[in-house]
Amino acid sequence: MRLSRKESRRPALANASVFLATLASGLMAGGALLQQMLLSAGLGTPSTTFTMIHPPFGGSFSLFIITMNSLMEWLLIPVALFLNWHIPKRRTLIVIAAAMFYAMRVWSYIYFVPNIFEFGALPPDGPFSAEIVERFRMWVNLSWLRFAIQDLLTYLLFLLAAFVPASASGTFRKRAGEKAVEKEAQSA
Repeated sequence: MRLSRKESRRPALANASVFLATLASGLMAGGALLQQMLLSAGLGTPSTTFTMIHPPFGGSFSLFIITMNSLMEWLLIPVALFLNWHIPKRRTLIVIAAAMFYAMRVWSYIYFVPNIFEFGALPPDGPFSAEIVERFRMWVNLSWLRFAIQDLLTYLLFLLAAFVPASASGTFRKRAGEKAVEKEAQSA
């Protein structure tokens, strides 16, 4: 009896993990889109642009993005993979989402994070050299690509995974002992 109760929780846990990963990646995509739009709008006037990465704007956006990325990296994606591994269609979608997400996180740690720390160390009111402004423009433009792959694509893949049923007849493998018990119950 205990085994069947554990087995009955499997679909609920699988669904919950996909739901939470979808929710978090959707929130992250929305926050990243807002930040990208603000940074892109400020590119025309460098004095405004660099104030966007300093508090109060930059501090709260950075905290949000760091929190959501950490939550996805260390908890939600690994748990979703673990709890949905036995569902082949979900597994495929989640593995693709994880691969894209982690590839973009590596790129972030190598390129984006060091640069934003460098830009954040600059005084918000300038003056800024043409080279720094151009580097920041490149950083913002490349961030759109990162947004599309890391945030938007991850969200869409988790959303698609959420529509794959966690328990349909035959989705879960039954152990040999369970099959025998079920067969006896049906024949009785």
